[in-house]
Amino acid sequence: MMDVDLWSKHAKWIESLSTFLGCQLQTVQGSEAIGVDTASATLEGVIGARHSGVVVELVVKLLVTRNDDRGVSVWALVFFFVDKRRVSEEGKCCLAVEWREDQWIRRGWEEDDNGEWAGLEMLD
Repeated sequence: MMDVDLWSKHAKWIESLSTFLGCQLQTVQGSEAIGVDTASATLEGVIGARHSGVVVELVVKLLVTRNDDRGVSVWALVFFFVDKRRVSEEGKCCLAVEWREDQWIRRGWEEDDNGEWAGLEMLD
């Protein structure tokens, strides 16, 4: 399999994830990273129209890894922001969703065990 096969369905995943989350997601320019066995991108979206009231924004990390059987695992970490401040279930960091059988399935809220997302408390 060539590297491009790993990422070849990303447009379908992003379109379907946009529907699943209820907002149009756009890839952050320069965020795509494609390797031999992994690929990722950062996506952004706004729930509803931008206005001067409360704004709900999403930052999504789309991740793909090649399995031992040469298939792929696809999942996304969804970070929610209300008025630029990250919000989540108490003690958790982001909502994890997984691509299974051609649809997105909610895995649940996850903690930031390694502090990887500590710098993502607020949006600029």
